[in-house]
Amino acid sequence: MMHFDDISDDEIRIIGNSAAPTSSERKPRLYRQWWFWVALVVLVVVSLLTLWSIHSRRSLDSYVAPEAGYDVIEATPEPVSPTLDKGEPADVLVSDTVINDVPLCILTPVNAVPELSLGIPDTTDESLVLGLQAADIRADNGGIVGAFVLKGELLSRGVAKKGFCAILDGKIQLGMAPSTPLFEETTNQDGYFFRQYPLVSNGRMVENKPKNKAVRHALCELEGRVVVVSSLDNESFHDFAQSLVDLGVQNAISLVGADAYGFFRNRESGFSSWGTDVHRWKDAENVNFVMWRKCS
Repeated sequence: MMHFDDISDDEIRIIGNSAAPTSSERKPRLYRQWWFWVALVVLVVVSLLTLWSIHSRRSLDSYVAPEAGYDVIEATPEPVSPTLDKGEPADVLVSDTVINDVPLCILTPVNAVPELSLGIPDTTDESLVLGLQAADIRADNGGIVGAFVLKGELLSRGVAKKGFCAILDGKIQLGMAPSTPLFEETTNQDGYFFRQYPLVSNGRMVENKPKNKAVRHALCELEGRVVVVSSLDNESFHDFAQSLVDLGVQNAISLVGADAYGFFRNRESGFSSWGTDVHRWKDAENVNFVMWRKCS
């Protein structure tokens, strides 16, 4: 039998379990495994892609998204010529109706051509027969919401609202699409273009996010004519759009509602206006209107 206390001075003896692994044989730590780093890289890539996807969806609802690409066109009807009655002066026909308990006023410009304007309109100019605020104004910086083209000049970009109005050669086209070649055509042909909420597309109601109630105005295609339809009471977008569908409107986009300023003049009642008078505003640099002017 060997005893541990009988070791000579020049003898070396290993004490312990000889089967125990050396440091080089021990299992490597987790961060030294190759699969750990692969899994970490995959996790980071997936996280970045998820954040990018969320940001992209939010960008579609933001003002800064530019007009680009013409691969998606949801609804672009034929252009509608202004209503002309040869030999008659320019006028605005006014009629009231009630659709599904929603009282409406219909304004039909006759012998007048549409255009966009920037700034406060000169309502003493008797060649102007109808005008309503067109594109919304941003609350943060006072800029125009969405793409806006004035006589071929691009003043604003954005597709926060899919509805659009394009004016070329005095003809209006109303549609709903995140991108449209009409945007480029208006810049190349001294036309007009602006964006708003879509209300009716090809005879079908379009839902919108805002759920509040207010006085509503819409630019509509009705029975082959372009008309303005306004609610006489505060209405939700849903109820107003449904009333337009039931009225027979084929396509429609919203105009600025609530207390937005508007006016018309006709042979029967002369000059009439509604809303907050923008002529009292100190700063109305980007307030804009869709207007109809007497045919020259």
